[in-house]
This record gives sequence, C-alpha cells and structure tokens, in this order.
Amino acid sequence: MSKDPKEGGVCWNCRKPAAAEDNFCRFCGRNLVSFPWYYQHWGIIALTFLALGPFSLVLVWRSPLMSRTARWVYTALAVFITYELVKGCYHTYLVVNDAMNAVLKGQLPAGL
Repeated sequence: MSKDPKEGGVCWNCRKPAAAEDNFCRFCGRNLVSFPWYYQHWGIIALTFLALGPFSLVLVWRSPLMSRTARWVYTALAVFITYELVKGCYHTYLVVNDAMNAVLKGQLPAGL
C-alpha cells in the first residue's frame, strides 16, 4: 500500500516538478522510487513508542504515505496517550508525596 512519490508530477519532499522517469529529484536529491523507513506506518509507530513520543508527530505530518485522515488519527492517539501518561505520572507523584509526608511525620503510609 504505497503511494506514487511523483503523484501529480511533483517531488514528495520539495514539491518541485518531477518527471515520471526520474528516480531521484533533480532539486533536492530525494529518492522518488521508495520512501525512508521512518515515514512508513510501522516506522512511525516504533519511533513513537520507543523513542520520540509525541515528537513523532513531525514525521506523521511530513509522511507522504499517510492520508489526511490517518494523520489526524495518529495525532489524536498521540495526544491521548501523552495525556494518560502525564496523568499517571502526576498520580504517582501524589501517592509518593503523601507517603513521604506520612513517613516524615512518623506515621506509616496506608497499606503498610
């Protein structure tokens, strides 16, 4: 399921004219036959979960392989997952803070 990188007669990277027989862009030098792995769906998902988090949205919106709908779905999922992670970290902070305050007052935290 790949799009033609020269769809519409332009380079997917620099948006300058590209002939149908060109394998590389005459202006920016990008490969017009295949796309880099980090613009593929699996590459973006892997980078999102293993390294970049919400910063991978730059790749989502630059990817020539994704439709507008897919870009919005990836964006919504990244925002939701980031929100849940931040909420979980804040909740953990509150629990640890309460436990530390109880220990400093000489009381054991609840559940111990």
